[in-house]
Amino acid sequence: MYSNDDIANLYLYLNQTPEGPLRKMLVGADLTDTHFRILVKLAKCADEANFIECFNSEGFGQLRLGAKEIPLKENFWTICKKKVVALGLLTAEKKAA
Repeated sequence: MYSNDDIANLYLYLNQTPEGPLRKMLVGADLTDTHFRILVKLAKCADEANFIECFNSEGFGQLRLGAKEIPLKENFWTICKKKVVALGLLTAEKKAA
């Protein structure tokens, strides 16, 4: 589980970093431009509490997805979480003892 503070910091980072550099950093082999657009929409359209809820429940809240985005729903959060951990934007998930 990631702490709410870590997720809130990610939310702030996504909101405060200009989209160009953020895109260069995040978009790659697994995280496509479409994944990136969904993640940015979630961060920009939701408040911090809703973003944390979506992140933890691996949902999308009230966000409406387009036709190209719907097929990505199943693995979206897995791919995004893996990418932000790899970049050090989140610390690796702690396993319960």
